[in-house]
Amino acid sequence: MEPIGPKIAEGRDSEIFEHGPGKVLRVARDGRSLEAEAEIMRYVRSRDYPCPEVYDAGDGYLVMDRLEGPTMMELVGRPPFPLRRSGHLLADLHQRLHQIPAPPGIRAAPLPGDWVVHSDLHPLNVMMTPDGPMVIDWANASAGDPAFDLADTWVLFACGTPPTSGIERLIVPIGRRVLLRSFLSRVDTDSARQAIPAAVGHRLNDKNMSAGERTRMRELAAWASNA
Repeated sequence: MEPIGPKIAEGRDSEIFEHGPGKVLRVARDGRSLEAEAEIMRYVRSRDYPCPEVYDAGDGYLVMDRLEGPTMMELVGRPPFPLRRSGHLLADLHQRLHQIPAPPGIRAAPLPGDWVVHSDLHPLNVMMTPDGPMVIDWANASAGDPAFDLADTWVLFACGTPPTSGIERLIVPIGRRVLLRSFLSRVDTDSARQAIPAAVGHRLNDKNMSAGERTRMRELAAWASNA
């Protein structure tokens, strides 16, 4: 499918184009089918989970609602810097998702289970729209143990690469720790910690992880295994 409007955003593996009133076209650079992703989005949305509506999908494309508003990550970087509130909201989004039974035929997460897990549910994938938060990027959704999803978010918070210059080098890591503590205060931390090695093993396969991030992930996995 060809876009009918200009490109408005892009990520690691796809580009987003305007596609008519209130809609966007997501185009996968590798041309892979996005039908399975569309189906899980429709499924969780039918269970009243905050997810964009999907209109069409196929080989290399997906048409869905256009969402207005910043990401949660952008929001926490603005006054009044709602770090704790955002951490609690992120935990709530996890818990709501993990109450949805996995549909038949969905692939298994690295830590298998019977519930829908997002496998990438962090502040960059939460859009703060006028209608409330909306979770995006369902490419890795699968059937799994909720603890895996919690651990994956923990790993990303704890091991992501901080800014390398300026005042952000000091401020951003502090904000990240506040957000992580707020998130962990509302979830089952013990089960999440036990799932960290599985989450790290999954993330180490991501070619986008830097050498520093890989080192920190291995250290976190070692701590979790011995805690």
